[in-house]
Amino acid sequence: HPGADDNASGVAALLAAARHLAAHRPQHTMVFAALDAEEQGLQGARALVRSIPDVLSRVALNINLDMVSRNERGEIYAAGSHHYPWTRPILEDIRKRSHVRILFGHDQPKAESGLDDWTMLSDHGAFHEVHVPFVYFGVEDHPDYHKPTDTVERIDPAFFGDVVEMIVEAIRTFDVELVRSAVARR
Repeated sequence: HPGADDNASGVAALLAAARHLAAHRPQHTMVFAALDAEEQGLQGARALVRSIPDVLSRVALNINLDMVSRNERGEIYAAGSHHYPWTRPILEDIRKRSHVRILFGHDQPKAESGLDDWTMLSDHGAFHEVHVPFVYFGVEDHPDYHKPTDTVERIDPAFFGDVVEMIVEAIRTFDVELVRSAVARR
């Protein structure tokens, strides 16, 4: 299928963030990786995690972008704060400054939240398995999910642009907050 939202949108957002951060240097080293074989057991993400020596001490946060360009209600989920509560206040601050409606959830058992649990359903799951904190940005499934109709014509450019701006702001904010927390721990 064309996969315009799932997941060309995530790759496009990743490339936009990388371009922005190349011009506005972050305080931390960042790796931008487009991974493969997610739906075959997170194989690409697991290979990346295995390739990083002492991953837990070298990776402070995984930010995953999967299906970020379509939502009729202008909503995107930021999952992960259930497992890593320290991310929630940072995400709430980003939410105040964003044109996108950022929701929380999809990161705990369905019986507790009523929502599907996405904790292990995308590439951030491989990082979570080794206790690397994650934030996953994604929209809920839409009628074209995994269908030949997942085409570029169905992407909402205004929403997608706002999401990309929010993601870049999230990356920059986490970069600054990770420096603050490191200084506070000294």
